[in-house]
Amino acid sequence: MSKILEATDYLGNIAAENCMFSLLLEKRATDCTDKVFFSFGSTSYTFDEFNKNVNSMARRLLEEGLSQGSVVAILMDGSPEYLTLWFALAKIGAVEVPINTAYRGEILLHQLRTCGATVCAIDDAYFPSIHSIINDSSVETCFVNNPAQSAVALDSAPTTYRNFCDLLQARKNDNLNIPIAHSAIGGIIFTSGTTGPSKGVQLSYRYLTACGVIYADINELRDDDVVMNFLPFFHVAAKNLTIGTLVGGGSMRLLPRLSISSFWDEVRHYGITHFMGVGGICNMLLSKPPQVSDAETTLRTIYAVPDPDETHHELEKRFNCSVNTVFGSTEIGLPLSRNARDEYRPGSCGKLSRFYEVKIVDEFDNELPAGVTGEIVVRPKQPFLVASGYIGMPEKTVTAWRNLWLHSGDSGRVDADGWFYFEDRVSDSMRRRGENISSFEVETLVSTHEAISEVAAVAYPSEIGEDEVRIFVIARAGRVLTPETVFIHCGENMPYFMVPRYIDIVERFPRTPTEKVEKYKLRKTPKLDTTWDYLDHGWTLSRSGIAKQ
Repeated sequence: MSKILEATDYLGNIAAENCMFSLLLEKRATDCTDKVFFSFGSTSYTFDEFNKNVNSMARRLLEEGLSQGSVVAILMDGSPEYLTLWFALAKIGAVEVPINTAYRGEILLHQLRTCGATVCAIDDAYFPSIHSIINDSSVETCFVNNPAQSAVALDSAPTTYRNFCDLLQARKNDNLNIPIAHSAIGGIIFTSGTTGPSKGVQLSYRYLTACGVIYADINELRDDDVVMNFLPFFHVAAKNLTIGTLVGGGSMRLLPRLSISSFWDEVRHYGITHFMGVGGICNMLLSKPPQVSDAETTLRTIYAVPDPDETHHELEKRFNCSVNTVFGSTEIGLPLSRNARDEYRPGSCGKLSRFYEVKIVDEFDNELPAGVTGEIVVRPKQPFLVASGYIGMPEKTVTAWRNLWLHSGDSGRVDADGWFYFEDRVSDSMRRRGENISSFEVETLVSTHEAISEVAAVAYPSEIGEDEVRIFVIARAGRVLTPETVFIHCGENMPYFMVPRYIDIVERFPRTPTEKVEKYKLRKTPKLDTTWDYLDHGWTLSRSGIAKQ
């Protein structure tokens, strides 16, 4: 029996209380003791070695007073320390809350307060973000990895700040065997809000495990695969890749972030067979001049989300691989997919998974016939294969999980052959370089500028796929406002990926008779002669923020 079949059979055993990815690690540590699970930099970690490190840290967490249900927020890049902490939290049944490392100020504080974390773990680079708001949050203890700029705080306030190395102190490293219900919440991932602040999606341990199993099944991951994972762990995609690698029994090349310039060197050096091409990554790779060696790699499959429809065949031909795609989200899991065995249907995001039901419905939740566009709704065939609701937002949970279906907030259709097609977002959100962005949060942060009366944020098509952020701004009466000052304000007060590329200062917005802004009209507004684009004015935007060239 293959490892994937073994795992899907395990997933099907709904009577098993311990449907846990941490147990899959223990199984691999027994079955594949000396095989490399992942490498980072020049260091490799076998399944057995990593499992022992996890067990040791789990015991340290128990000594620190953590237990089942404890909530731990994490602001760290992908690293062995992050992976060890994540799996150690799973061993004791704690709740991991990975937070976007670009967040700061009010957004960061909102998420810490919403999840109720009493402990957080951070890389030293994110110390300023935490330090500025920690006293207003619920966090009591903060573990700092590789402290440098935070060294003074570690010395002066040892009860608040601790060295992450304290969690790495050696302890017994045999398995803990703590029974944990598969329905228990194992993680909270914040997704973009639509008409309000970001929502914390509660994910059960069974959900987290199931998505990894289904991901491995879609991409037919095997024990000879080497998976590249450069995605941030505050996205569920990075977790699917990690658990999927565990399910398939292969190995993972872990990177703190993507580097297009060294991408193919990594692929060839480590024999990469699979990676996830989220956002505009596939278009970025295709934008490089073709090389004779493009097809001479070990690459076998690319999981592309969204599907690069216009360049699908070019990707497969140029890099000699198969391109798979899905329709899914943090809330609904992976209910639709197209893998290498399926025929190619241009524009389709796939067919129905055997683990889910999916329908297209109208505004009253009536099912629509084939070919008619409506909202995509989902429900699982087994327990806990979708999210368990939004933390602290019962009204949002009831709205999304109504009439026995989980409403995706996305519109689409299905053809007579059962192929589904994503068409648009029903919700008012954007997606930029793989990041979900709430227009509400963009508008909230922009409007803190004292000279701004009103702002509307919308998505504008990007040259490399997905969206760019565009804002329309109305100045306060009698105040002088320039696009550049608005841009600088954005760069100082919001995560880099939210900073708008396009800024339009206007006198009025199109409105409904009830004075609601007609955003659909703003989305259709072409760039004007007066539209300000930071790229045209000598500015750059990166993880470090904005800068003038």
